[in-house]
Amino acid sequence: MPDLRLSRRTVLRGLGTLIALPWLESAHAGTPAAAAKPPVRLGYIYVPNGVNSWKWFLDKEGTDFTLSPTLTALAEVRADVLFTSGLCLDPARGHGDGGGEHNRATAGFLTCAHAMRNNGGEPRAGISVDQLAAAAIGGATRIASLQLACEPPRPPGMCDAGYSGVYRNSVSWRTPTSPVPNEINPRKVFLRLFADPAQGAASVGQARAVMLRRSVLDLALADAKRVLPTLSGSDRNKVDEYLHSVRTVEQQIQAAESNPPPPAPAGIAAPSGVPVDVGEYLKLMMDMMVLAFQSDATRIVSLMFANEGSDRTMPWLGLTTSHHWTGHHEKKPDKLEIIHRVDKWYAEQFCYLVKRLRGIKEGSGTLLDHCGLMYGCAIRDGNLHDNTNLPILVAGRAGGAIAPGRSVKWPNETPLANLHVSLLRAAGMPDVKVGDSTGPLSRLAG
Repeated sequence: MPDLRLSRRTVLRGLGTLIALPWLESAHAGTPAAAAKPPVRLGYIYVPNGVNSWKWFLDKEGTDFTLSPTLTALAEVRADVLFTSGLCLDPARGHGDGGGEHNRATAGFLTCAHAMRNNGGEPRAGISVDQLAAAAIGGATRIASLQLACEPPRPPGMCDAGYSGVYRNSVSWRTPTSPVPNEINPRKVFLRLFADPAQGAASVGQARAVMLRRSVLDLALADAKRVLPTLSGSDRNKVDEYLHSVRTVEQQIQAAESNPPPPAPAGIAAPSGVPVDVGEYLKLMMDMMVLAFQSDATRIVSLMFANEGSDRTMPWLGLTTSHHWTGHHEKKPDKLEIIHRVDKWYAEQFCYLVKRLRGIKEGSGTLLDHCGLMYGCAIRDGNLHDNTNLPILVAGRAGGAIAPGRSVKWPNETPLANLHVSLLRAAGMPDVKVGDSTGPLSRLAG
């Protein structure tokens, strides 16, 4: 019988393009079970401006709980989500620095460090957990980590109580003084995932021009004839499903580019490849996240649905003024109702991501089983700007480190950093210190 084992780096290549294959059982035939276990991926989803907490949190712990009015958006994936309360981000509090709550929230979400008021000078926070993971395990993949966002960055000038605007634009920090810029253009993300780094710059440039006219798959599928016959029937189906996903995303980008947004205000360049519809935009970026994990191009992705302090309007939800301004609700029922609608809509988008990952088979389970996804905000209430009892969800099983389908209430003031430590351990980093962590979370695995 021929040896069907394939290199994990097996790819389909075309002119300046690279389609890495998904995790395949055939690639690990005859290897020990531990070596054949799919890797754990880490995903971090950020939403801005706090929530309507009266309609967010669940009534009790355990598995016999009623979903809150907001989190009914996750009814379809209830069994795949851990619903939490009690987590706190103390470093985002003022600690003598006064205002700037939105800036400290974003900067502290993944660093669990206190962002310093910089008064126009160099920003300073900490190294974020996605970059700790990238440094430790990013070498196993072609791209160490991806940082994505669905809103253009704010200007770097001072915007709040002496804090630079850059603090609101990124949750990822490579060093304590170097926030990692996000990519907001789906076309550029797609090219980063599928442009072949082995090609010279001229070839990659040529490939980009060709991709405007032809599918990236059309450039690589001829190579598939060599690979596909070596795969099992289930793996052939998996590759077909994966290539269909790539094609679908590519078509979505092309459709967005053929239907560009209205002209931007003078002096502001509108990015290409961005859908006009905000919901489609978020879904497309989540599809990129799925493709990145599915192809094992990277195992670490952060995605900001919007910048902290976002002024986005959502007229389809009744939000015709700034999200940030409406978040200062003063307990007014009309504002609280609109914030609830926004919270629920964002949760619906997260549900889409969880379902997409759950629908992709990998090993003896699904891609979601091998993901640890953290979703939430570093502010509980947009009126109070408080950082206690944060609205945080965790989806997936992280290779067995998480037991979802439950509601868990940790003691108030439990550091959010403890969740970060737990997820990093699940990804293969047993000895790591994050911010104000006191250790891994108890009861995460049941």
